[in-house]
Amino acid sequence: MRQEAEASDHAVVKQVAGDYEEHHHRYVRGWEYLRSVGFDEDEVRLVASEYVQAEPSVPSVERQVARAVRLLKRPLGQHNIVVLTGAADTGRRTTALRVLRDVGVEAEHLHSLLLDWDRPRTEQLPVTPGHGYVLDLSGYSSLPADFYQGLSGYQKEAAAAGSYLVILATTGTWKPSTLASIARIEHVPPSALDVAKAHLRQRKADRLSWLDEGSELRLLLSSTTSPADAVRLAQIIAEAADGGQASAKEEFENWRDHLTKWFKDHDGAEHLRDRALLIAIALLDRLPADVVMAAADRLFAQVEGVLPPGGALAGPDLATRLEIVGAKRVKDDGLSLDKARHGLDEAVLTHVWAQRPHLRSELLRWASEITAPKGIADKYRTQVAAALTRLATGSAGQPVLRIVTEWIASESAAHRRLAAGVLESTATHPGIGVAVRKYLYDAAKQKNLSEALAQTVAEVCAGRLGRTYPRVALTRLRLLAGRTDQRGAQAVAHAVRELAAEPELRDLVLGEIVDWTEADEDVVRQAGARAFLALTDLTSPSGEVPLALALVQELAAHKETGLEDQLFVRGWRATWRHEPSADQALESLVTWLDSPAVPEDHAVEVAVAVLAGRLRDARVSELLVGQCDPAGPGRTRRIAVLSRLLPAAPEPPQAPELLDEPPSEADELTTSAA
Repeated sequence: MRQEAEASDHAVVKQVAGDYEEHHHRYVRGWEYLRSVGFDEDEVRLVASEYVQAEPSVPSVERQVARAVRLLKRPLGQHNIVVLTGAADTGRRTTALRVLRDVGVEAEHLHSLLLDWDRPRTEQLPVTPGHGYVLDLSGYSSLPADFYQGLSGYQKEAAAAGSYLVILATTGTWKPSTLASIARIEHVPPSALDVAKAHLRQRKADRLSWLDEGSELRLLLSSTTSPADAVRLAQIIAEAADGGQASAKEEFENWRDHLTKWFKDHDGAEHLRDRALLIAIALLDRLPADVVMAAADRLFAQVEGVLPPGGALAGPDLATRLEIVGAKRVKDDGLSLDKARHGLDEAVLTHVWAQRPHLRSELLRWASEITAPKGIADKYRTQVAAALTRLATGSAGQPVLRIVTEWIASESAAHRRLAAGVLESTATHPGIGVAVRKYLYDAAKQKNLSEALAQTVAEVCAGRLGRTYPRVALTRLRLLAGRTDQRGAQAVAHAVRELAAEPELRDLVLGEIVDWTEADEDVVRQAGARAFLALTDLTSPSGEVPLALALVQELAAHKETGLEDQLFVRGWRATWRHEPSADQALESLVTWLDSPAVPEDHAVEVAVAVLAGRLRDARVSELLVGQCDPAGPGRTRRIAVLSRLLPAAPEPPQAPELLDEPPSEADELTTSAA
């Protein structure tokens, strides 16, 4: 049987037999793509001159970089995507960078993609001619089917544009089955010794002898040492004091032997105050001596130690105590373990956390108390939060996250801010970050969400999380903004303005929020309306240009796009169309027209674009003919807006007899304005 069909415009007709499945790659606007960061110049330079590649087990086997380049550039069936599978910290990123350089991508066009999504989406992968991207998916235990399917469409776009993508994944993660046909290479890690030498040649070549045969440092590098640890050793050697090979070894091992011996030598009851001082300096490294020593005494008392009579006059001098714990005095009367032995401060906290599990809750309660309002270290809450973050991201870090929840639930605003600091740091961590971001998502959806927790989630989204993963942060802010109880409403509005104030995030933030205002779901539209109205706020810190005005000034610079199609105007129109937020949209536009801070051309142009086609809306009449400050610019602007919105009056007939007809909408508005 013969079948015929025709397609018009851009339609395509396909005739198939049997089962058929097709995935279409959706084109998106620039701000909807994943953001990327360029590679450091030193990293690119090292890859070009000192890249270390594993030797194949069979001499005749093609090396992995050469094979990847061949697969990316093969003349027939070019796909421009290759996958490197292997364990984390085995040098896959470096290999990906070398592959892209050998393919011919210029150094300034090499990028690492930021995973600003809650689930992988091929629609967000950029395609830029001549550019090379690295996408690390190692943090996922599995990938969704539509991601694999979408790669088929994406690789056609990449090949057509001349861009390249190298995907990093673990063997357990990358399981496309029949969903995608992408070239895969199992990454073989290079020799740790060769990696360490390559990095040392770049950083401090005159210390290559420190890795000579038989040296203690060379013995640290075995066949099981990861390339990441080899790079770390090279960095320690390069930064070590002259002749400090023994110290370099200790630092590489996180001062394990030093701390084991110190705690063994100071395990008596008479050394409890010394232990407390050691831990206090580790937590508050380089802070003033009086703060550190007071915090140490607080920890000592908390574990039921009895301070000697005499207060500050009791006990040995500070110099003696510092000698016992191995710390030094630094500028501004500070105390430091790191200055004496690099990295010892972090190593002490890690050692105590691991070796004394029963002390963990006491340490967290102590950190909480000294950073409370008017506490010993209340001015140094940020440093304490950073130290606690390191514990949370290590092994057995769950107690830190549990007490964070307790801090948020407490009556103390200071403790809530400390909790926000820990969450902000951990939310972007490559390890624990996924769990923390899920915690924030689940919190924003809680039925009985407290005001304190809502504020904390919003504050975290406004900080480092929002600047690193803006879409992830905006998703959580959308959940909060759409709540009927409006928990954390002020914090959400502040967070939205904070993110939109970042020039590099402005299009993305505004674009996402406008999409919400135009969504089909009422709860999403409500979230969008509230978030958008926060962006129209004309208040600002003294001396700064209001964010809303800055947005419109940017719009005015792009005359090639019709104003009615621009994001800021679209958001305002959608917010007006959403009945629950229409009154607030009216109020914000009234403020806009009446504000002397807004240039007249901006005020009139935006108002006309927002109100076009809405003359029959009673709110428009209220806006244009309502009360306004006679001394301000509002009246003149309303007349200008009205004249732009009214249709042109028809030419009067030559000799007609006027008929009594009901006044038109234009006549009514003109009479009212007069």
